[in-house]
This record gives sequence, C-alpha cells and structure tokens, in this order.
Amino acid sequence: MLILVIVAIVSGAIVAGVFLVVRFRAPIFAIRETERPQDAIELWNQELYADVVAVTTEQLDEYPLDPTALSLRGFSRFYLAMQEVEGERRNRYLEDSVRDLRRVLLLPDVELAPQINYILGKASFHRGEFFYDTAIEALKRARTSGIERLDLLEYLALASRDVGRTDEAIEYFREVIDVGDEPVHRVVLADLLIEDQRYDEANELLRVAVRGSDDPTVVQDALLSLGESLRAQNRFNESIEVYKQTLEVNDSSAEAHYGIGEVYLAQGEPDRARFEWREAVRLNPNHIESLQRLQEY
Repeated sequence: MLILVIVAIVSGAIVAGVFLVVRFRAPIFAIRETERPQDAIELWNQELYADVVAVTTEQLDEYPLDPTALSLRGFSRFYLAMQEVEGERRNRYLEDSVRDLRRVLLLPDVELAPQINYILGKASFHRGEFFYDTAIEALKRARTSGIERLDLLEYLALASRDVGRTDEAIEYFREVIDVGDEPVHRVVLADLLIEDQRYDEANELLRVAVRGSDDPTVVQDALLSLGESLRAQNRFNESIEVYKQTLEVNDSSAEAHYGIGEVYLAQGEPDRARFEWREAVRLNPNHIESLQRLQEY
C-alpha cells in the first residue's frame, strides 16, 4: 500500500505510512594524502565538511582540475546537503555536489571513480524524480566498480520503482532483505508485489514482518497492506480480521476503518461501508479516500 515516497539520508521515505530510512553513514573511504589538498584531507577525516568546501575552493582557484580537491568538495557538499533543513540551501548544495563530481569524472584515470559514482548517484536521487535515471546509472557504475552498501541497494530499489522498473525494483529489494533483513524492507517489497498481483508472496512477507517487528508503526503498516492484499483476493472475512488487528495496534487508525469500509462495499453492504468511512473521517478529517467515498455513496 504505497502512499508517498520521499527518501533522505537523514530522514526517510514514507511508504505505506512506513518510514524507510536510508541511513546517514560516515564516508566509506579514506582520501590518500597528496601535496596540494593536504589541509582539506585532514578536515575531511574530521568530517568538517564546510571547512573542506572552503579550503578546496581556494585550492581549485589555483588548480581548477585537481581531482582530489574536486572530489572532496563534491563529497562534502553532498553531506552538507544531507544536514541541511532549509530546502533552497539543500538543493544548492546538491547541485554543486553533482557539478563537482561530474567534472572529476571527465578527467582521465580517476582513482576515486567508484566512490564518486556512489555519491553522485545519491546526490542525483535527492535532486528529485527527474534525476532518478541518472541516479540509477551512477549507482550501477559504483556497484560494478566494487561498492557494496545497503543504502546503495535501497536507492537502486526506490529509484527503479519510481521510474516504473518494477521487476528490477523487486529484485533490488530482495537483495536489500538479504543484506539488511529489516521488517520495513519486507513491507515495501510486499507493496510492490501486491501491485504486481503476486499476493501469496506479499502475504508471507507481511506476516513475517508482523512477527519480526517490535515497532508498532511497522506492524500497523504491514497489517494494513496485508488487509489490502486479502481484500484484493476477495478473502473478505480474513481481510476484516486483519484490519481489526490493526485497530488493536492503533485504535485511531483511519486507514483501518477505510479498509473495512472497502470490504463492506465489495460485499454489497454500502450502509456498513459508510459507517466505517465516517469513522475514518472522524479520526482523520483530512482522510481523502474516505471523504471521496462518502461523496460517491
């Protein structure tokens, strides 16, 4: 059950109401010492990213194509973007990061090419949906070059899903589960499988997620997705029971009441359906789907 997807390194993607966190990780590589960017390397290793940008900018005024200085500035601008709350400043950091990293890749024999593609892919993803294809290409190059990271797979999975490459997204999410095996990953993969009408696979993933999570939010969203899957299979009694389980986890879940209403509607009981939709709106006056149903019925 996919509602919204917005992924950030320091925040997460809301998928079926679940926050899929793509983690903010420290740099995965050490920068080797060279003569010109020495100060920048020391600042980088201390994670003083704003200072790295200042020092490398001075160095690049003198040596415009120094690959280490360009790489460090591009990396640092990306991490500054991920720490930035204000949208315009964040976008500016991302644009500048992408520009720096692309310039490095134009140079011959770039030693840090795998790491550059890794950060370039993530920065491109965070620039928005129009850059997802670019993100996928860069992340694939990073992976081919030997970068193996859980968040790299998460980005590939999410970007592939959002550009409509469902089969690829499903396979990436399977790899994510193999590496990370977190219940939230199972919920997101199950939602994709439900869209693809692969209900049995989805149901098993969701039941495992419910059993394996102590996070009420993850459990709630796994149950909501399971209720939707069962309803899509016309397993109406089972679907209602699952939605009732959701209400045991969160008795103010408008989504659960909406789902029960959808089951009653499918069974030809519009009066009972309206009761559930009204309850959903009472709990959440802005529940769009229930408001629409009440206008229709």
